[in-house]
Amino acid sequence: MGKPFDATLKQLLDLFAVDWIDWLAPVVGLPPHVGVDPLDVDLSTVQVSADKVFRLRPPAEGLLHLEPQASHDGGLPDRLLLYNALLHDRYGGPVYSVAILLRREANAKAITGSLSRRTADGTEYLRFGYTAIRVWELHADDLLAGGLGALPLALLTDDAKDRLEELVGQLDRRLNGPDVPDHTRKILLTSSYILSWLRYNKARIDSLFARANAMKESTTYQGILLEGRTEGLREGRQEGQLHALRETLLDVLSDRFGQLPAELLAEVSVASDLSRLRSAIRSAGKAARLADFQF
Repeated sequence: MGKPFDATLKQLLDLFAVDWIDWLAPVVGLPPHVGVDPLDVDLSTVQVSADKVFRLRPPAEGLLHLEPQASHDGGLPDRLLLYNALLHDRYGGPVYSVAILLRREANAKAITGSLSRRTADGTEYLRFGYTAIRVWELHADDLLAGGLGALPLALLTDDAKDRLEELVGQLDRRLNGPDVPDHTRKILLTSSYILSWLRYNKARIDSLFARANAMKESTTYQGILLEGRTEGLREGRQEGQLHALRETLLDVLSDRFGQLPAELLAEVSVASDLSRLRSAIRSAGKAARLADFQF
C-alpha cells in the first residue's frame, strides 16, 4: 500500500492497537477484549510492508496478522498464505490472517476468504481460510461509536458518502471530548484527513476538515498535516516505488499465468532493485510461458 496511506495505517495500528483488536476480535472468532503484544516480525526471506502482527495473550494463543490493502492485488490470498505459513513456522500458531480492504479498488475476485489448491484431477490438497473485511460495506455509525483508533475508517464506508459533512462533524465532536488528549486528537484528525483521500477529492476534504473545531483550535493544523504528509512521502518515496513495481509484476504474472509458485512470490516480495523489477515486468509481458519469464 503506497505512501502516505501506508505510514498512516502503521501509525494507527501501532498507537491504537487495543481499539483495533477490540473491533476485529469478534470478526475473526477471538474472545472479546483479548490481550495482544505487538510482534517485531522477522521473516528473513519475505519483507512485510503494510501489515501488522500481534501475539495473542493467554487464554488465547497464536498470532493475529493484519494486512491493510488500498490497491488491487489479485495475488493477495497467495501472499496471505505465504505469510501465514512463515509466521507459523517462525513463531507458532494458530495464525489468524485478516485482509482489510480500504476501498473498492482493492477488491479482487480472488479475495473470497478461502484459498483452495487442487491437483490436476481436481482433488483438493490444501485449503486456507482467512478473513476479508471490505471497509466500504461497514457502517460508519458503528465505527464512530467504537474505539478511537478505528474512527478514521468511518469516512471510507459507503453510507458515509451522502452525509460526509455530518460525519466529519461527529468525528470532530468525538475527538473534542474531555477524555481525548490533544496529541491523540491531532493524530486521529490527521489520519482521518489523509485516509479520506482514498475515496474523495482532496479539495472537498480540505474544505470539510478546515471547518472542524478540533482543527480550528490549532493555528498550525495546516502545517501539521503538510509536514506529516511531506515527511511520509519523502521517507517512503523509494519504498513506495518498489512496492508499486512488485505489485505490478505480480499482477502481470498472475493475470497471464494464474497461480504463482511460493518461491517466486517470496523472491518478488524482497526484490529491492528498481531496474531489475522494471526489466522483469517487460519480461513478464513478453513471456509465452511462466518458464520463459526471467527475473
